[in-house]
Amino acid sequence: MKKNLITAIILTYNEEIHIDRCIKSISKFVDEIFIIDSFSNDKTIKKARKYKKVKIFKRKFIHQADQMNWALKNLKFKTDWILRIDADEYINKPKKNLFTNKINEKNINGYIITRKIKFLGKNINYGVTSPHKTLRLWRTGKAHYPNVSMDEQAVVKGRIAILDILIIDDNLKGLLYWIKKHINYSKKEAFEYIRNNKISFSIDYSKINKSNKIKIYYSFPIFLRPFLLFLYSYIYKLGFMTGLRGFIFYFFQNFLYRFLVDINIIKNKLRFNKL
Repeated sequence: MKKNLITAIILTYNEEIHIDRCIKSISKFVDEIFIIDSFSNDKTIKKARKYKKVKIFKRKFIHQADQMNWALKNLKFKTDWILRIDADEYINKPKKNLFTNKINEKNINGYIITRKIKFLGKNINYGVTSPHKTLRLWRTGKAHYPNVSMDEQAVVKGRIAILDILIIDDNLKGLLYWIKKHINYSKKEAFEYIRNNKISFSIDYSKINKSNKIKIYYSFPIFLRPFLLFLYSYIYKLGFMTGLRGFIFYFFQNFLYRFLVDINIIKNKLRFNKL
């Protein structure tokens, strides 16, 4: 078996607007692409089948961590490395040599990649949420996902390093879709908080420990902490440097979204106390 080949995993559901862009951005440096589709009813599968490297699997969707763990456990990988990328993401100006040369390093089992969010047509370059570091590349058999329904992050056995690759998250389904998605996410995050007495959100792994960041955030009073997080991200972390887009993004992402999470936490606690 060849060494240092890469399999990409993409989870899909009605991603016809994104799937071509995603596949084209990675096709130069990955050797196979596994699409785990949750029974899309648009042209996602038809478009994906045009590419020779693509293999398609269909499975009922529970949540992303469950879907990824199923793929890691049940699919047969012929490569040494696995890359996780979402359908609405793409690798910015990929360089094949950067991947193949860098991952020759011994004793490294995973790589953290920088991810930026494109919002209203422009990259968010400052703040807490974007850019941030995310673990997306690992040796086959060395990773799994905790069983959480929201903001899953791969856990890798062994040493990890940083790879100088940029992933762009650019969802083309519009602002209303983005808002509705975050309303739904707020319910899931509140559920995870009640279930585990903690909550996860996007973390810069290069600067701070995840558990410490969560502990700090939740040490502040409920309903006040979203406002403080907004000020921290928009002012201290220079979110305002992205202009009006930055204000809209962080007002929704760090204030309104976190405020909704707190509301749902209170609602869940009241409901559980009545049982």
